[in-house]
This record gives sequence, C-alpha cells and structure tokens, in this order.
Amino acid sequence: MALQMTHMVVAYKLAEHLKIKENTPEFILGSIAPDSVWFSDSYMEKKIHSHCFECCGPWGETQDYVRWIENIKEFWNKYVTQEKDSRTKAFLIGLCVHNLTDYCFDIMIWSVLKKKLIPPMTFDEFKEVYYPEARRFDEWLYQNCECTKEIFDLLDDSKELDFEDYVFAENQVTMKKHFAKTQYNIQEKVDASVNKYFTFDMHQYFIEEAPNKICELIKGFLYNEK
Repeated sequence: MALQMTHMVVAYKLAEHLKIKENTPEFILGSIAPDSVWFSDSYMEKKIHSHCFECCGPWGETQDYVRWIENIKEFWNKYVTQEKDSRTKAFLIGLCVHNLTDYCFDIMIWSVLKKKLIPPMTFDEFKEVYYPEARRFDEWLYQNCECTKEIFDLLDDSKELDFEDYVFAENQVTMKKHFAKTQYNIQEKVDASVNKYFTFDMHQYFIEEAPNKICELIKGFLYNEK
C-alpha cells in the first residue's frame, strides 16, 4: 500500500489533530512499525497480523473493508485504551494510524488504479507498473516535503519497541538503518512528473485528504469507547 515516507508525512500531519505533544518520536516510529516485519522471517504472515488484516482477503485484493476497520478498532480498544505508559501508547496510536493510512490508501488510490487498469492488465502487470511509480513518489516526497528533516530527527530520537506478537524492536532498528543507507540515500533529484498512472494530482490529493479521513475514523473509535 502506501510507502513509508507517505506514512510518516500523514502521521506528522495527524500529530497536531490527535494532540500528540509528548512522545512524538514513538508516534512517528509507530506509524511505520507495521512495515518493519519486512525484515523478519515469514514476512507475509506477520504483515497480515501487524496490519490487522486477518479475514479481509489476500493482501492487495481486499475483500472486506468493514472487517479491516473492525480489526483496527478491536486493536485500539484492547491495547491503546488500556495502555498506561505514555511512550508505548503514542507508539500504538502510530501503529493504528499506519493501518488506517493503508486502509484509506487502498480505497483512494490502489483500488481506483486497479479498476482502471485491470483489464487489460493482469494483476501482476499492474503491480509491475504501480510499484516503480509509488517508489518514485515516496522518494520525491522525501526530497521535497518541508517537514522531512523534522520527521527523520523524530525517527532518530525514537525508542524501538517490542509489542506482543505484532512488531519487534530488532526489525525497527534494521528498518531505520535501511532508510539511512539504502531507501532514502538518494543521490539524484527525483522527477515524479514522469509517472503515467499514479499521477502527481492523485498523490497530493491523498496527502491532503487522508489525515482528515483518518482523524474522523479515530473519532469514531473514541466515541464508541463512551
């Protein structure tokens, strides 16, 4: 779904709305933690779990969006509302934000492009054209977002956390190193205007609208607590 710079920018925008004033580093880390399972064994099985995607269909071919939201809400009610440690709580809110961002991205971008391009493309052909364009946008955002330095300063200051069987500190350490040495070690200026399918307007629309949609979803979680 959404790549990591996109996740962190959405979370950064949400921090003010959610009144995350302390432990912002852990909130930002939480906003990418579900993807850190990439650096572990049995990646796909762990990804389904870390993204609260059980019983929602194959990853990338969502069949039950209602179940996905219910899974995230259940995680929120079981863990976020009960957590007493403020640092861990900020991390868990970030984790929920990550999964809600992927939920919104699936509906607003991924599924829209799939419906447009399949057919004539097969699903595998669609992924072959989508992922290079998505990576290009993620790199462009890293180079051009005015909050990039602050986001990465916060990420550097964050304390990695094990949480239940969802995410693991050692994977988060590896992911941070991967960001610095590989993923965002970009030497040339990135031009996202060359994208043919995942357009600049689509990406900007998501960055602008997703925080509002996620905020409303979380308000729904909070309302149901009462």
